[in-house]
Amino acid sequence: MIRKISIISAMMIGLFTVFNCKKNNENTTKAEQKTPVKRALHEYGDLTMTVDPSFKNLAQSLADMYMIDYPDVKIKINEEIEEKAIKDFYEGKIPLLMLSKPLTKAQQQHLFDKTRINYIASPIALDATIFITSIDNPISTVSINDIKNNLYHNQPKTTFVFDHPNSSNYNTLNDKLKLSVPANSKITAMGTAEKVIDYVQKDKKAIGIIGLNVLSDKGNPKVENYLRNVKILAVTNDKGEDIEPTNPNLRNGIYPFYREIYLLKNEIGFGIGAGYSRFAGSQRGQKIVTRENLQPYYLYKREVRLNIDTPKS
Repeated sequence: MIRKISIISAMMIGLFTVFNCKKNNENTTKAEQKTPVKRALHEYGDLTMTVDPSFKNLAQSLADMYMIDYPDVKIKINEEIEEKAIKDFYEGKIPLLMLSKPLTKAQQQHLFDKTRINYIASPIALDATIFITSIDNPISTVSINDIKNNLYHNQPKTTFVFDHPNSSNYNTLNDKLKLSVPANSKITAMGTAEKVIDYVQKDKKAIGIIGLNVLSDKGNPKVENYLRNVKILAVTNDKGEDIEPTNPNLRNGIYPFYREIYLLKNEIGFGIGAGYSRFAGSQRGQKIVTRENLQPYYLYKREVRLNIDTPKS
């Protein structure tokens, strides 16, 4: 009799234990279902990225591919001339910026004092400020002396036309030639690269100043149409050498007006800005730079594997 009671007690304890385990498992499962899975910050959300207009094509191509990789990310490209964009950036108003130079030490300190964030500058490509003219203009080169002697003169022999004052092209030219703009000097600027292209088609002796990226994508029908009406001029340096803005000349620093393209990130944590920057510098991102016919900043080795079957003896 005692043995029967012991067996029944053991069975009841076993059933109670199984029931409790099952209930605990159900409760744990429900709790786990209520806890959202944490996602990396660079995989979802919205970001407005600011770029100097001359880099818009590259910025958009990289953004399009990044959004394919992360469908829950939406990147909007906002165009702003370089000097204005830099000011907004170091005031902490812009999380991601593409332009032709990093911040100065004073600008970095101002940004840190305002946001307590140490910004990151990442070079991703080499571009150039180029000179264009009408296809009907017989010249094929422009010399550095011609640029210096005509650029800011009120009665120039050759009219030079900028896309915009204070743009990256404006800054590149002044920095490379160490020029200071005289007070009350005449600056002809159209507002956009497209308007510069239109201008030099009408004034066939004028020379336009735009970014290489505007005309670098030869597979783009819009670019092909532009190149039927305008041509890119070689630059004659002080040694009398005619230098074209080709990738080897950018890579080796031979073209006088080459420049680096930077991504400036002002963001807490590893968000979309950091993800975009990392992607731009990756092998896939640098292939997009190559597809845009610009010079990638990072050179990745191309590996080819050959499988050779050894004949059996």
